[in-house]
Amino acid sequence: MTTSAPSPEHLVIVCGHGIWLGGPALGHDESEWLIEGYKAGETPTFIEHIKAGIQALVDDERALLAFSGGPTRSETPLSEARSYANLAAANNYFGLLLRETTLTMTTATISHPLSPVPLHHRILVEEQALDSYYNILFSLVAFWRRVGAWPARVTIVSHDFKRSRLVDDHCGRDAIAILPLNQRVSFIGINPPNLPAEFGGASSAASTATVSEDKSQAMQGAHAVLGHWASDPHGVGHILAGKRRARNPWQCDQRLFVDDAERQRSGLATRLVGDDMEAIADGDSRPWNNLAAKG
Repeated sequence: MTTSAPSPEHLVIVCGHGIWLGGPALGHDESEWLIEGYKAGETPTFIEHIKAGIQALVDDERALLAFSGGPTRSETPLSEARSYANLAAANNYFGLLLRETTLTMTTATISHPLSPVPLHHRILVEEQALDSYYNILFSLVAFWRRVGAWPARVTIVSHDFKRSRLVDDHCGRDAIAILPLNQRVSFIGINPPNLPAEFGGASSAASTATVSEDKSQAMQGAHAVLGHWASDPHGVGHILAGKRRARNPWQCDQRLFVDDAERQRSGLATRLVGDDMEAIADGDSRPWNNLAAKG
């Protein structure tokens, strides 16, 4: 006998920062990862993000977990999101998420050619996002597409130093606008090691000396990009849209919806950015702020 689970209303998003290629260490050896040089030593943090997302899923029976991030490296068509989902499945969800015994195999797991281990049915794999703003927006769409309604609550898992950008800027009134923000958006922040002190790292001289020049430069770039998002909240200008195009070696579709019919059903007003991206239209109401909005 099967039982029906309550309809999901909570979206948990884990933002991708690298690509796990697979291997016998199940992600616990950094040689199994594709990452930029300045991210050396960060892969244990990525695993902690995955664990935190799974725990948030387990803590709420009405949640779905979206691993988010596109195929950003020319070396492999594997996306950041699918690699995280693969790592979670390969590690048996770290003993946190158990397959419900009342579900059949066809509903309890989801197979895919790039996922050696079928994924748990409460996992979404969002494989289009190429920056932090679209981690959230594409994940919202993925949830709506799966459930037929927009989420009532969102929890975001990422680096703690990105909290302000992801919550206040991306989810705030001038951008994605998940309102009221303080009631509907939560954040779980876990920083990578050896950050400069101004980004939450240790302040001692000994610790500061371990921060690589590459990481220091990357962190300064992360600080500078806050100004770009402040002046361009939807990331449609040439700087931010250009960064996404540069991160898209596999020409991953950057439209939010598959066709006009789906777009109309969503209730979200959008606009094209060039001929290859889609963004939220300025000034329009957001369907996720109307909890009766259905797909």
